[in-house]
Amino acid sequence: MSTIRTAKLQLRKSMHQRLLQLSAADLSAQSHQIQAHLLSHPAFQRAQHISIYLSMDSGEAQTYGLVDQALAAGKSVYVPRCRGQQMDMVRITNLLGLKRNTWGIPEPSDTEPAVDPGTLDFILVPGVAFDAAGNRCGHGKGYYDRYLKQSVNAVTCAICLDEQIVDNVPTTDHDFKPQILVTPQGILHQQTV
Repeated sequence: MSTIRTAKLQLRKSMHQRLLQLSAADLSAQSHQIQAHLLSHPAFQRAQHISIYLSMDSGEAQTYGLVDQALAAGKSVYVPRCRGQQMDMVRITNLLGLKRNTWGIPEPSDTEPAVDPGTLDFILVPGVAFDAAGNRCGHGKGYYDRYLKQSVNAVTCAICLDEQIVDNVPTTDHDFKPQILVTPQGILHQQTV
C-alpha cells in the first residue's frame, strides 16, 4: 500500500510540473475540444441533474463553459462544496456570487442546501492523471472517492488534457474509476452506460 501511495505522490508531482508548462492558449484549445466531445455524448445529453466541478485557473481542463452550456440546455447543475473531510453538491443557476475556497476554487456558501446524492444522474469527476484503461489518480484528498459511494445512480465521467494521459496509473481497490474518460481527441475509455 505504501508503495502505491508513494507512486501516486510522485505522479502528482511530475504531473504538476508538466502542466505548469502548458500555455494558456493550449489549455483553452484543448478545453474547447473536450467540451465539444462531452456535449455531444449521449449520456451527457440524457442527463438532467449534472454535477460539474469548477476547474482551477490552470493545470486542468476548463469547465466553466460546460456549466454555461448545461444551464442553457435547461439542465440542473450542481457544483462541489468542501467542508473538512466531506464534500456535498449544491445547485447553482449561474456562476455569480460564488466565493473562492482555500484552493482558490469558487464554491457555494454554507447557507445553500445540498442535493441528495441519489438525485444526480451525471457527475464530472476531476483528476490529476489518467491511463487508457480509465484509471484515475485524483488530487489525493479522497473527496470524490467518498462521495461517489453515495451516488450510485449517476454516470461518472472524467475529462483530461493530453498531458494528463500516462501509461499506467497506480491504483488500489479503493480507487474510483470513472465510466467515461474524455480527452481532446475524443472518448479514450468507456464502460457501458
